[in-house]
Amino acid sequence: MPKFRIYKDPDGRLDAVKVGFSFPGVIFGGFWLLWHRIWTLGSVIVFIGLGVYFAFPSPEGYILGIAYGHRFGLADVLNIAICAIVGAFGNEWRRNSLTDRGFESVSDELAKTADGAKAEYLRDPGKVVAFGVSHEVKEPHF
Repeated sequence: MPKFRIYKDPDGRLDAVKVGFSFPGVIFGGFWLLWHRIWTLGSVIVFIGLGVYFAFPSPEGYILGIAYGHRFGLADVLNIAICAIVGAFGNEWRRNSLTDRGFESVSDELAKTADGAKAEYLRDPGKVVAFGVSHEVKEPHF
């Protein structure tokens, strides 16, 4: 089951970020970063991805002398590499972005989805995270 880190902003809004590889980051690349408000890095990756197609245009492919359009080229290889990098580091960049925007890491949860992780946290919000390890907060007995 995937592990999610729960973040809470000062207004009480929660966000859950998966720890590890991001498959949507691989598929959508820079647009995935822009969706998650990582504006600068997302814009740079989108412009680099488009720029490599202008710098290294893919040759046209032919089947029996008939052009069928696109043939795999250097630009495709570079864009696949860029998307693999986004998949490998995207969730870490997302966690850093949330921290920079004032969110605080409050818990680590195991769940199938991000919404499930938020629900797990809301069931027991007394749980806090310190150095990536969850600990229960015990009420003192007087």
